Amino acid sequence: MQLRHEYDIVVAGAGIAGISAAVKAGSMGCSVLLIEHYPFVGGMSSAGMVSPFMKSVTGGKALVNGIYKDLEAAMRKTGGMIDNGFYAWAFRSAANELLRDNQVAVAYHTDVVEVGVEGHKINMLKVAGPQGISDVYARQFIDTTGDAQLVSLGRFPWVKGDEKTGKLQALTLFFRMGGIDVKKTAEYSRQHKADFLEWMDFNFDFSRILSIAGYTGLIKKAKEEGRFPEDVDYVFFTTLPSSGEGSFNTSNILGIDASTSQGLTRAEQTGHDQVAQVVDFLNKDVPGFEHAYLIDTAVQVGVRETRRAVAQYMMTGEDILRAAKFSDSVARGCYGVDIHGQKGESNRMDALDEGAWYDIPLRSLRVKNATNLMVAGRCIGATREGHAALRIQPTASATGEACGAIAALAVKNRIPLDQVPYQMIRKQLLHNIE
Repeated sequence: MQLRHEYDIVVAGAGIAGISAAVKAGSMGCSVLLIEHYPFVGGMSSAGMVSPFMKSVTGGKALVNGIYKDLEAAMRKTGGMIDNGFYAWAFRSAANELLRDNQVAVAYHTDVVEVGVEGHKINMLKVAGPQGISDVYARQFIDTTGDAQLVSLGRFPWVKGDEKTGKLQALTLFFRMGGIDVKKTAEYSRQHKADFLEWMDFNFDFSRILSIAGYTGLIKKAKEEGRFPEDVDYVFFTTLPSSGEGSFNTSNILGIDASTSQGLTRAEQTGHDQVAQVVDFLNKDVPGFEHAYLIDTAVQVGVRETRRAVAQYMMTGEDILRAAKFSDSVARGCYGVDIHGQKGESNRMDALDEGAWYDIPLRSLRVKNATNLMVAGRCIGATREGHAALRIQPTASATGEACGAIAALAVKNRIPLDQVPYQMIRKQLLHNIE
C-alpha cells in the first residue's frame, strides 16, 4: 500500500491498543495510518513476548469482545493459542490479517520525532524513517505508544509513576525455554507446596495451559551461593501451546525509568544477565529442567509503566475496587490493582470479587486540553493505582477500539471529538459495554 501524507486518522504505536484502534476506524470507512517503530506489529504482545492474556471474563461473562475476540479466533485457527496463552508469531499473523482486511496503512521502521500543535489541536506529525523525515497530516490522532509519546511531544499534560514517591513498576524481560519435562516439574511442585505461591492450583490438566510459580526453597539456597539474581524472588512460567515449552515472566528489573534511552539500555542489560542466571539455576537445580534449553528472549524488555496522559477524568484505584459504573462507559474490565513493586516497595494484587466489573469512561481516553488527541492502552488517563489495573492487553484492546470508533465518528460527521453524541458511540461499542 502506497503511503500518503494525509489521512483521516493517524494511530501511533502498533501494540494491541493501536491495532484495535486502527482496525475499528478502518472498518468504519476512514483512511488510517498506523505508525510503528518495529518492523512488526504487536508491541508487548510480540516484542515483549507477554503471554498469556490476563483476565477479562468474570462470572462467566466476557467483558472484552470485538477486535480482541477476532485476534483470539485467528490465533486459535492457526494453532497459535490455547486457553489464554499464545505465541508472538501467531499474534503478529492475526493482527496483520485484520489490518490488511480493513485497509489500514502501516508504516514500520517509523518514529514520531515532532508533533505540530496549533492552540489545542494537533495538525501534523514529523516522522523519521529510512527515507528521512516526512510530514504526516490528519484530522484525528490516537496515542497508543505506551509511553504517551504524542502527548509528551505535543506538550500536553502527563504524569509518571507513584503520585507520592515517583516510583515506577518493575520491568521484566520475558524468555522462552524448550525441552522442559512439565509433568516432572509439576510433580515436584505438588510435593513441595510450601515453596510455591499461594494462588497455584496443583490439580494440573496437561491438555491446558499450566501456571507454575515458586521454587523458593531452591532459590534461597542458590542465592546463598551467589548463583541467583538478588532481585528475583521466584520463578514463574506458563506452558505454551506446544508441549515442553514455557514462557517465563520471571526477571525482576528494579530502580529503572523505562521512559529514557539510558534507562531502557540498563534494563535490557540487567534483564539478560538475570535470564542467564535463572536458566543456569533451572538446569542445575530444578527437577524437570535437566535437559531444558533457552529458546529466545523477548525483543525488548517488558515495560509496565511510564507516562500516563492527564485526561478529562483520571480513573482511580478506588474506581477499580468498587467496580465503578459510568454514564459514558466505552469499555469494561475486571482485572484488579496489580503493582510489581520497585526497590523499597511491596508488590500488590487486589482482586475484584468474581462476577464484578468496572466501566472505563470515555473521559479517560480524552487528553486534557487536546481537541483531537485520544489515548488508549498503557498511557490511558488514570492514577497509578487505576493504571495498574487498566494496563493489561484485553483492556488495552477495548480502549483502543473505543478510540478508533470515536475518532471515526468525529471524522465521518465532521465534528470535534467532544461533540460526538454518546449514543452514536454506544452503538458502535455495545459488544464491549453491555
